[in-house]
Amino acid sequence: MAKKYHLWCPGLNYLMFNQKHKEILHIWKNLKRHDSSSSVPSSSSSRKNSHGSNRSLDTITLSGDERDFGRLNVKVFYNSSVEQIWITVLQCRDLSWPSSYGDAPTVSIKGTLTLPKPVHFKSSVKEGSSTIEFMETFVFAIKLQSLQTVRLVFKIQTQTPRKKTIGECSLSLRSLSTQEMDYSLDITPPSKVSVCHAELELGTCFQAINSRIQLQILEAQYLPSSSTPLTLSFFVKVSMFSSGELIYKKKTRLLKASSGRVKWRETMVFPLIQNEKEILFLIKLYSRSSVRRKHFVGQIWISEDNTNIEAANQWKETITNPEKVVIQWHKLNPS
Repeated sequence: MAKKYHLWCPGLNYLMFNQKHKEILHIWKNLKRHDSSSSVPSSSSSRKNSHGSNRSLDTITLSGDERDFGRLNVKVFYNSSVEQIWITVLQCRDLSWPSSYGDAPTVSIKGTLTLPKPVHFKSSVKEGSSTIEFMETFVFAIKLQSLQTVRLVFKIQTQTPRKKTIGECSLSLRSLSTQEMDYSLDITPPSKVSVCHAELELGTCFQAINSRIQLQILEAQYLPSSSTPLTLSFFVKVSMFSSGELIYKKKTRLLKASSGRVKWRETMVFPLIQNEKEILFLIKLYSRSSVRRKHFVGQIWISEDNTNIEAANQWKETITNPEKVVIQWHKLNPS
């Protein structure tokens, strides 16, 4: 199918484990072997014992919807010679829609570049099916530096029998370059509240010699602004779980946002014991107004079996490369 174009212009070998290091090796093996996925609620940092105050993962509802809502495939690249971003909407696969809409509602894709003055675009309307082909390219003349601070948001909308947003997805343009990149984006149900675009930069390090995990809360960006004249401040709560039990809780300082960003640069240390396994970190971001009202913004959890590729890769790189600090940006998920 021909493309349609739219143009708009304005290692462990260093440790040499011997008898002396058996306990470290045991902890490391547990971390590698028993990483599991889950999502749980989250300053004090006293260790919880096995009685009384521990919270089990079994008592907490997992975030997100396990149902598959389909995927949107897109291509993006930046043409530096003419300062243009090229966005190609390829296809939508395995899309779900309300049964009341029949077997084949008409569907279109609405895109938005979340600049201070948002740039919107929309695909042509297609008949719904298991694979909906679009193959449409949208070109915008915008400087690269401006694009690398925003997100590209897509909304999947039915046009008939009635107009409704049935799913959404997005990607950060931080790594936008002259190399064409393919993306397969998970479609999620439309948010009933404003969409969370906040991102959190985290650093992790497995300090095998000292038997502990170091977690760095570095900074946040794309933070929501207040709908009132009151100034918003932000803080992060961290919970560490082992085998489904809450072990530690810590939190950062409360800092005011500036231009949608906050920089904490705080380091948290989580000691490990010999039988620790199935380690999971849940990181939650909160805002607070001057009237002391706390509001949940979003969360990310870190473990090897996480369906979030960036979070899973960060954890795997951390536990397989002791003493290395691994830094990664994460898009936060709504509760």
